[in-house]
Amino acid sequence: MKKLLLITAFSLASVGMAAAQTATPPTDGTVAATPPAGAATSTMTPAATATTTAADGTTTTTTATGTAAAGTTEAAGAAAVMPAMAPQDFVNSAASGGMFEVQSSELALERSQTPAVQEFARMMIADHSAANEELKAVAEGKGLTVPTEIAGPPAEHMSAVQAAEGEAFDQTYMQHQVQAHEETIMMFQAEAQNGSDPDLRAFAEKTLPTLNAHLQHAQGLATGN
Repeated sequence: MKKLLLITAFSLASVGMAAAQTATPPTDGTVAATPPAGAATSTMTPAATATTTAADGTTTTTTATGTAAAGTTEAAGAAAVMPAMAPQDFVNSAASGGMFEVQSSELALERSQTPAVQEFARMMIADHSAANEELKAVAEGKGLTVPTEIAGPPAEHMSAVQAAEGEAFDQTYMQHQVQAHEETIMMFQAEAQNGSDPDLRAFAEKTLPTLNAHLQHAQGLATGN
């Protein structure tokens, strides 16, 4: 009888332990428990994460890529989704941007007293003069009109640089060089990827490495690095 009572007590204890273990969070991938008052919580949309529990007790949490913080992917993907311009519109914008680079840099050689800025300006004049001539040859070969005056955003950049004098000139010139190159790179990326004219598309693709190098150089000068 005593042996039977001991076996019964041991069985009841085992059942209690098993019940306690099965009270842990379910294994169907949901989290049903409510955190205690005062505990740190985080807010997340249900679609953002998914937690699964394998048979061996390990858990895996995955996060949907579409829930990235706002603004982290828009800029990186802007050129990929930006439609290419019509050939004449691309020529107009590219020529205006190129003329701004040359004319603003010629002004920098007159007004800047900083050797590094003057060196950058000379590089802009040389590289963009060559690109402007190449664009002109391609455009005229297709019967497209090449503008002779700056228009659009490049004209606004030029007005800002022309208005800067003295110690403020270098900073203004470099800031607008950065902005103008960012705008031009987005336009050239769209043309290189989606342009309808193969020759303009090839011109954009060929020019992009130089534009990216200019942007990095301009950013360094603008920030003092």
